[in-house]
Amino acid sequence: MKRRDFMDYGSCLAVGAMLRAPAAMAFSDSEKVYLHYSQQELDDAYSDPKWAPNMRELLGKQAAAGARLRAAFPPKTLSYGAQAAEKIDVFAPAGVAGGLPAMVFIHGGNWRVGTKESVSCLATPFLEGGAIFAAPEFDSIPANTLPGMAEQCRRAILWVWRHARELGVDPDRIHVGGHSAGGHLAAVMLTTDWTRHGAPPDLLKGGLVLSGLCDLEPVVLAAGNRHLKLTAAERIELSPVHRLRDVKCPVIVAWGTGDSPEFKRQGMLMARQLRAAGRLAGTYVLQGVNHFEILDVLASGQSQLAAAALAAIR
Repeated sequence: MKRRDFMDYGSCLAVGAMLRAPAAMAFSDSEKVYLHYSQQELDDAYSDPKWAPNMRELLGKQAAAGARLRAAFPPKTLSYGAQAAEKIDVFAPAGVAGGLPAMVFIHGGNWRVGTKESVSCLATPFLEGGAIFAAPEFDSIPANTLPGMAEQCRRAILWVWRHARELGVDPDRIHVGGHSAGGHLAAVMLTTDWTRHGAPPDLLKGGLVLSGLCDLEPVVLAAGNRHLKLTAAERIELSPVHRLRDVKCPVIVAWGTGDSPEFKRQGMLMARQLRAAGRLAGTYVLQGVNHFEILDVLASGQSQLAAAALAAIR
């Protein structure tokens, strides 16, 4: 990966203006379903295979890399709740006593697929950087609902905080990250009022959102997301864009130039809101990288994004 993987915030806004430009429309106003999108264009903007034709190949390689890591450095797989799916993998650096920062990373998968094992490949740079990497599992749709997934992720983070000493984690250095749908759930965690769960308001000390979503209004209009079946109240409650001003810690936001127009727009929206709240730690736009290749950039540890993520957690 070349070092030219960063676009400054002003350039991001310029790209956003082009994405929203009325001149780009080739259809009548009556065909709009959201902003300047027709229904087909909105469906396409939330279709991963359209923007990442090598998706299956990438996911296969990442799964293989994760399996190799798990074989070489087996994680502790522990229960954070009573449900069968409520397990969390905890990877820890060898020979380190404790008091380490922790990254709790939430997997993606359109809220329907994906597993904690699918992000095992991301553990390497954190372990090499002297941090603990934890990946929670949770029930997905249709067995679960999006509010239920958010609640399971909260329970996982609270469990890490409450058992921090046993895990070798410094309870005052817990971070959260996520990719795609997991990036959305990570943003939900960042906007959670932890005092309602018996924890300090600043339970989370940092965030890392990779190709994530913060506004569910257009998401639920896309044909590929109708499985979400959210009420109007749930769409608002689970859209972090309405509460990003309440985030208590610095957050890194990243996406690739090969991401779809909507993932780019949502990333820019999140970055803009966090910047206004004084919580934006950095915006990274990875050149020539699609929705799934961004995971390889982080896993390699050789990019500005990986360096920033490790610097933040240290």
